[in-house]
Amino acid sequence: MPRWSSKGEVPTLRLGSSFRWKTFGVSLSSRVEEFVEFERVAWSAKATGVDAYHAWLIERRPAGCRVLTEENQNGIAARLNSTLRPKFMPTMQRDWLDRLQEKAKGGPP
Repeated sequence: MPRWSSKGEVPTLRLGSSFRWKTFGVSLSSRVEEFVEFERVAWSAKATGVDAYHAWLIERRPAGCRVLTEENQNGIAARLNSTLRPKFMPTMQRDWLDRLQEKAKGGPP
C-alpha cells in the first residue's frame, strides 16, 4: 500500500499512480489503470508468476455505497493457486471488502 509521509500527508490516488504493496505474502508492483473519482478504480498488479488486473465499481446508495469487484489473474503462480486452493481468492476478496468497509466507517484519513 502507498505509505503516508512522516508529515502525515496522504498519497493522491489518480490515473497512472504507481505503488508497491504486499498481500497474501506476495509483494506486488501496481499501477492505477482506471480512475473516475467516486465511480471506479482499477489497477494492474505484477509479481513473479502473477499478472493481475483488479477493478472496483463504486455505486452510490442512499445509505453509502456498494462496491462491485472483479479480478483477472494470469501466470503460473495464479494458475497453481487456483488449482490447489480454488476457494482462496473468493474468500480473500470478501476479506478485502470487509476491511474496506471498516476503513470507510472511520471516515477520510
